[in-house]
Amino acid sequence: MALRIDDGFFAGSIEVLRVPGRGPVELALRPDSAADVSQWFCFDVEDAAMRPRELVVRAVNEATFPEGFIDYEAMVSYDGRSWSRAPTEYDGTDLRIVHEPRSETTRYAYFAPYPMERLERALAKLGRKVGAQVEALGTSTEGRPVYLANLGNADAERTMWIIAAQHPGETPASWFVHGLMRRLSRGDAAVRKLLATTQLCLVPLVNPDGAALGNMRTSATGANLNRCWIDPDPEEACEIASLLERMDSTGVDLFLDVHADEDCGYAFPAGCEGNPSYNAALEGSEAALRLDLAESIAEFIDEPVYEPDAPGEADLSCAANQIGERHGAVSLTLELPMKGHGAGRVRAGFSPKRAMKAGENLVDVLVRARARLAED
Repeated sequence: MALRIDDGFFAGSIEVLRVPGRGPVELALRPDSAADVSQWFCFDVEDAAMRPRELVVRAVNEATFPEGFIDYEAMVSYDGRSWSRAPTEYDGTDLRIVHEPRSETTRYAYFAPYPMERLERALAKLGRKVGAQVEALGTSTEGRPVYLANLGNADAERTMWIIAAQHPGETPASWFVHGLMRRLSRGDAAVRKLLATTQLCLVPLVNPDGAALGNMRTSATGANLNRCWIDPDPEEACEIASLLERMDSTGVDLFLDVHADEDCGYAFPAGCEGNPSYNAALEGSEAALRLDLAESIAEFIDEPVYEPDAPGEADLSCAANQIGERHGAVSLTLELPMKGHGAGRVRAGFSPKRAMKAGENLVDVLVRARARLAED
């Protein structure tokens, strides 16, 4: 059987330029389905001979975030569940993956995709174990559910919201919330303490269309959902319109919007210091939350990578800024790493497993944050 390239599955994305009998397979990044964004790739290579292979993705220097390919290693899986890194080189123009497969079918990806089936199993388990109420907030443009898990004490005075994957290719964010759901399902002492005093609302995959279509940053309409939080258009950004309506009905005391950064090798925060209503009390609460994240999550370093906003100059079309301003909430954007290299005290090889571990540890952060909210 000749070598075959396939991207016809959930999260699949690649363009095949040339599959020669000998020499490197030539590929190209496929742009998002309705936007001029290119970064994500996910595809299968089928080859019964299991020959050592060289895959060259041409012109990645023209990608949306070309710096994301510096010191980068592609991810590899034989079963879609266990992932490792493959030797990868970026010469300033092309990305070259050199790999000796151990199976007839090998999946290569920018980062491990987060399957809808796995999300649905995790949500069902959360319902069985700790009584989470799982529902679709609404449907996406293409009719996929945007799932909400509502758990804890519905009569609690404090409500926490955690959302992930507005940008669908930033899959570490969904793996992070998956780890949080896994810890919550265990119902340990910290979980019981949190849920007894808090209403906790989780949206692990805000942008299911973008994830299914193999997009990096946008939805099926081509919208960057994290720029749609001021009066979201129910046609262009129905996912955000439904989500914001529900958040307004529950109220928000603490909000985390989980993303992943293409270039940085560690997790870091982006705060709401530029919000018009930002004050000393919010600054102190935000600082305490960042300190807890640094103490509990190995990959988190409390050093902002993005330039801080000047007072009153925040972009309120972004989720964390809008929710922080709208509800007076403690509100952070949490950026996770995507690369395989280490940075400072962060060891190399970030993976779904490590993202899930970080999510599990978030429970302890939320317990401490809830105690501080009780004092306000």
